[in-house]
Amino acid sequence: MDYCDSTRLSYHGWEIRSHLTSVSFDGTVAAGAMLYFEEACRCHIISCRQFVKGVDAIHAIETKASLWIDDRENNSRTDHVE
Repeated sequence: MDYCDSTRLSYHGWEIRSHLTSVSFDGTVAAGAMLYFEEACRCHIISCRQFVKGVDAIHAIETKASLWIDDRENNSRTDHVE
């Protein structure tokens, strides 16, 4: 199996810290990501999908995290609570 435990990716001033979250009986894996801005964790995202390769799970969660950041930037409000 192609295995990738964790990665760090800078994106628009954020740091996406991705990691594998689970391995099922059949060997498939899922991933999660912690999204940091200004050294504080602002969001935690998990994947509901299972992947055969760890690197694919990491890529999928990094894409999901990037889309979350884009959405937040495009819909930024000052009245929200984190």
